Amino acid sequence: MGFFTHSFSRVIVLSLEPVMMTAMQNLIGQWLTSIKHYQLMCVLLSSPDRLPHNPFILLLTGFAYFLIGLFLVDAERSYALVCAQITLELLMLGLITYVGLSLRKSMSRFLQTFSALLGTNVIITAVTIPAYRFSVANGSANESLLIYITIAILVWNLAVLSLIFKRSFDISTHLSAIISFSYFILYQITVFWFLS
Repeated sequence: MGFFTHSFSRVIVLSLEPVMMTAMQNLIGQWLTSIKHYQLMCVLLSSPDRLPHNPFILLLTGFAYFLIGLFLVDAERSYALVCAQITLELLMLGLITYVGLSLRKSMSRFLQTFSALLGTNVIITAVTIPAYRFSVANGSANESLLIYITIAILVWNLAVLSLIFKRSFDISTHLSAIISFSYFILYQITVFWFLS
């Protein structure tokens, strides 16, 4: 009886192995497609509707965002503070997405929109960390360079957020820009007030 049970369970595991590998390959392929579209959204050439409607993609992207947060840790910011800021950002973006899509009666777009917001933040953060570190490493002689880099990153991030809101909520460019800028101001006030 023990031999039969062991052999039977081994047959089941061996028969499930190709199915599990195919599912994993499919997930990795979908995430790579998502990364491509996150990059294209960062240069305003794609939209959230092109992303797969898969909650695991959202989880992988969120995990990647927290990993990128490791690179934001320095003498001024601990990992706990960075995680708190990322969590606050995710909550605020999730709330904006939920309210915007609820008002438009398009909740079926939630996964794709929220994934787009997270994914583009991952890309923008990954690109801007080296630029910021380079300008800080060069000392106070480049304070004006640091200001220009910060402004360029801010405008770029707001433009990408605005594009995602515009295409997900089916609203005008002006309204999406107002939502993006309002989010930025509210986020900055909240971080300054509670996390400083």
